[in-house]
Amino acid sequence: MFSTQDTARLVAAGLGPGVAEEAAKFTLDDVFEMMRVGALDPDAKVELIDGELVEMSPQNSPHMYARHAIAKRMIREFGDDVYVHVEGTLRLAPRTAPSPDIFLHAASVRAEDVRGPDVLLLVEIADSSLTRDLRAKARLYARFGVPDYWVVDAVGRRIFVHRAPTPEGYAEVVEVSTGGEIAPLAFPDFVFSADEIPVSA
Repeated sequence: MFSTQDTARLVAAGLGPGVAEEAAKFTLDDVFEMMRVGALDPDAKVELIDGELVEMSPQNSPHMYARHAIAKRMIREFGDDVYVHVEGTLRLAPRTAPSPDIFLHAASVRAEDVRGPDVLLLVEIADSSLTRDLRAKARLYARFGVPDYWVVDAVGRRIFVHRAPTPEGYAEVVEVSTGGEIAPLAFPDFVFSADEIPVSA
């Protein structure tokens, strides 16, 4: 991910050794410093997972349309009491800060103070990333106690609802297909149908 020049900038900034047998483990503060010194492009599509920078999957049209439709409805529905973050940074731990497609939290909590149990709903939109979102991402969010995690299959028009987090993963996983409906745990009156997922071109 880093060129020789980038690595030199990191070493100069005190962010990593010149040569390491193992990949360097970064904190979110390290990532911000990398951006400041020019070793990491501020527009880079990466996530910080367990101290490592992981490249995010590119977004296809089904992904973008689904994210827009779902976020738009949530913003309209919840008003000022709930923050709806789209591709915001979620600081689960000093070395783990993914950028979910959508996550919600109470407006009374500052974004930088939100941790897993504070998340009212987390949504990942999947097209090419479906397997990763259902496996690695589900284990990650469960480990940090996110109570309600949805994977929206933008191509198959399904929602995989994950609840009851444990250190090993979610104890409850339900698939909602077209014709089915689901409501977030925190908002039982907000009913969302799989039919609302835009039809892929």
